[in-house]
Order: sequence, then structure tokens, then C-alpha cells
Amino acid sequence: MTQPQAPTDTLTDTETYARDLLATVRPGACVFDFDGTLVDTSTINADAARATLADLGLTVPEPWLRQAPLADLTALRDRLHIDHNLPLPCTEAEFVHRARAHWLARTILVRPITRVAALARHLAAAVPTAVASANDGLVVRAGLGAAGLADLFPVLVAREHVTHLKPHPEAYFLAAAELGLAPHRCLAFENTDEGVTAALTATMPVIDIRQEDWTVQGP
Repeated sequence: MTQPQAPTDTLTDTETYARDLLATVRPGACVFDFDGTLVDTSTINADAARATLADLGLTVPEPWLRQAPLADLTALRDRLHIDHNLPLPCTEAEFVHRARAHWLARTILVRPITRVAALARHLAAAVPTAVASANDGLVVRAGLGAAGLADLFPVLVAREHVTHLKPHPEAYFLAAAELGLAPHRCLAFENTDEGVTAALTATMPVIDIRQEDWTVQGP
């Protein structure tokens, strides 16, 4: 399969890439990760987590927070205990509730990732599109709205819709089912090892946007 040349930030290059991608890969639908793929949420996620931990009387070093598994609260609980001998004195539901409130109060900080957001607009005009995220659904909807992308994604799979988070493939299986397609007929866009693994395990080809040359990886 011929791989189209990855787009730059120019609208012309992005439109050409989208057209070539549709012609060569021929996806029946496209499924996008949210955090770090469609939008830059690294600062807002860390701020919301820091504020939530502060609500619970916990303080952690900033470098640790930037590397912490914020989406996986079981892993976060374990890392807090192992690295700092700190308990997480709340349920997962309470942590999500508190973090959501802090996140939504900072929605103005959300910024789209230009190349991916522009590409999503072109692809959404041609094929169905979805978001598959480990973040909270209300947070994802608010973030998409703040980035001007809310109209592009009628299908959203968020953390509350799945039992297992990425790298488990459940989110991608569910997104494909909601789109009415087999997973191998969809094309995923990701920015983490866990996300790429989740897509490939679901038999969904994926583009890792961290790569300079965007190559479609097959399962």
C-alpha cells in the first residue's frame, strides 16, 4: 500500500493528505484519540490532577505528576503508594467527580493540535468519525467544544463506557460497533504506546501522530 506524505501545518497540505489517505487506505470510518491527539491537554490534565490531589490533602513533586498515569486510577493509586507511600483516600468515582470539576473550570486552556484537527475536519466530510478516549465523557465533549471540533464526532466512547482502559482494545471495539463497521475497516489516530496497542489489538490500523512520517500501521 502506498503511504501518502504526512501533512505539514498548511491547510493545502492537510487537504491533499486527507484526499490521498482516503484514496489509498480507504477507511470506512476514522476514530481519534482525544488527549494529545486532537487537543493538547497536558497542562490542563496535570492542573486538574494537582488540584484534585490537593483537595484530598496530597502533594506530589511536579515532575512526578507530569509522568503519572492520570487516566488509570488504579495505576495512579499504586504509584502514589509505591513512590511516595501516600494513600488515595477516595473512590475512583469521587476522584473522577472532583477532577472533572477542576478540568471543566479550565476548559479555556484547551488548544487543538493543528495538523490533526484540520485533518479530522477533512476526513469527517467524507467518512463517519468517532472519538475513543480514556478521559471522562463530559470532559471530552467540553474539550472538543472549546477546540471547535464538537460538530465532527457524533460517536464518543469515553472512560465511563468501558470496563478496561487502553491498552485494552475495548474502546476501539465499541467505537467500531457504534459506527456500524468491523474494526479493520476503521482507521485510528493515536499518540501513545497504549493507544496504538489498543487499536492494533482491535485489528484497527492506526497512525501514530508522534512520528514525523505518518505511516499506517496494520494489525
